[in-house]
Amino acid sequence: MSVPYEKELLATDTLKLVINTGGIDKDDKTNQSDFSLSIFAFNKAKIAHIFSEQLDFTQAKSLYDYLDSFSILKKGGPIESGKFVEVTADSSSILAAISTVDSELVKKLLAKADNNNKLEVIVGALSTIELQNLHASIRQSAHKQSLKDLNQLLELEKNGDIVKTISALNHLSAYIAKQPEKIFQNWIEANIWTLGIDYIQKHSARDISIDSISDLMMESTDGYIDLIELKRPCMTLLSFDASHKSHYPSPDLSKTLGQCWHYLKQLDDYKLILEKRHKYKLLRPRIKIIAGRSDTFSDEQHDALRMINSGLTSVQVISYDYLHACGENIVSYYDQQVTEAVESGNDEPLPAMS
Repeated sequence: MSVPYEKELLATDTLKLVINTGGIDKDDKTNQSDFSLSIFAFNKAKIAHIFSEQLDFTQAKSLYDYLDSFSILKKGGPIESGKFVEVTADSSSILAAISTVDSELVKKLLAKADNNNKLEVIVGALSTIELQNLHASIRQSAHKQSLKDLNQLLELEKNGDIVKTISALNHLSAYIAKQPEKIFQNWIEANIWTLGIDYIQKHSARDISIDSISDLMMESTDGYIDLIELKRPCMTLLSFDASHKSHYPSPDLSKTLGQCWHYLKQLDDYKLILEKRHKYKLLRPRIKIIAGRSDTFSDEQHDALRMINSGLTSVQVISYDYLHACGENIVSYYDQQVTEAVESGNDEPLPAMS
């Protein structure tokens, strides 16, 4: 049996307006098929029905979405809204993109449009350089969000079962996988720019029939193959030798280094086949190991990792914190360029974001 829930919206001396929720069972549960929303009014003095209307789930959801679009109705929203404007579908897509851009840059762009014209004139009013800058700023905003995502992924990994907990966070859905390593691989594949090198494409080891090869085979801008070997952030990078008071590669890192040297041998063995069949350029491939954390490293530990890297040939060990710091440096550099361009009124194109 349905249990109705009532909410009085308006009451005067003669009129009462009520909203009634239906389709809720005895256990206080409902579903999209049974849910309904009824609005009715009656004359209090004469106890007479004035009007009533029932909305199904789809209609009620449409009303909810409409009301939710008003910023002043949102919890913690502003007291006063902005101006209401009529826009086309194209204009809406432009507004959605502009909302992610630096506000000062947006003001500069909008200044070119006649206040009496529709928003469609924005694109027509922008020069090629300004359109390039708009695109770059949107990419910059996306990069900042990606770095926030990485921080959250690292926290999830540190606090428990990341494979389970990530599924509850919609904004991280692009990285969901069945294994922790694959989650971070998904992030890195989407954010190779943090390595400071532009790669034109990724190659699958399965396509070249090599059973034992690194997680990612990347083709650099100049056409050469580099490898990226991924391990979990929880992997320990350094061990401490108390007798000599020095740090050295942990057993897990030593094992990973051995894997990478094996990969280099595999590539050397298949060099002629790969170059002939897949047109790859194999000349002293480099391997980047992305593993472990360094956020709690002491100066001595940072020095030790640098010494380890300096003694390696064609292999570099990068912690996830180092990777994040590289991304922040790139983002900070671009932010500085935007600030200087806005302050100086410079119309030159800003540095392109990968």
